Amino acid sequence: PAPGEAPAGSRAARLIVPAALLAAPLPGHASAGVTKAWGKDPTGNDDDLHTGGVEWEDVKVGTGASPKVGDLVAIQFKCTAVVRERDITIDDTKGKSRDYRYGVGQMLPGMDEGMWGMKTGGVRKMRIPGNLAFGSKSIPAAPGRPSVPSYTPVEVEVQLDFIPGSDDVYDYGLGDEENLNKL
Repeated sequence: PAPGEAPAGSRAARLIVPAALLAAPLPGHASAGVTKAWGKDPTGNDDDLHTGGVEWEDVKVGTGASPKVGDLVAIQFKCTAVVRERDITIDDTKGKSRDYRYGVGQMLPGMDEGMWGMKTGGVRKMRIPGNLAFGSKSIPAAPGRPSVPSYTPVEVEVQLDFIPGSDDVYDYGLGDEENLNKL
């Protein structure tokens, strides 16, 4: 190269790097975070259940409605924990939705918190601290699973399938290529 001129390889790098940055996917909106305390419950009293601290990350951002406190929600989930250096499954819906009332204590408080802002069709991973999981309750042993001590943190992967009254029944699942390919 002539004096003051960059080598040919660096000119190519200057062109390739900006092109690669333009082609990189942009981060999704609200892709991860940590929940904050809810403060008040729906009746206006201090909410001592939803105290914040759930780490969450969107695996897939949904396109439907978001649940409001008191809404019935249909969800699929898998709840796991590490007990005595062993990964164990505490509960797994195994692809079948279960119905819960959102935000009123039917689910783990950490699941309520971690689902805040989630949209129908979305999948989210959560790390729930022990006080927002089962708290002071221990879980007895079951066949193939040891007992889970109190205040054990859990990890939950949840899929928000449907919110009756908020999602259009006839549009549910349309545009979701994974479901369409299964038909």
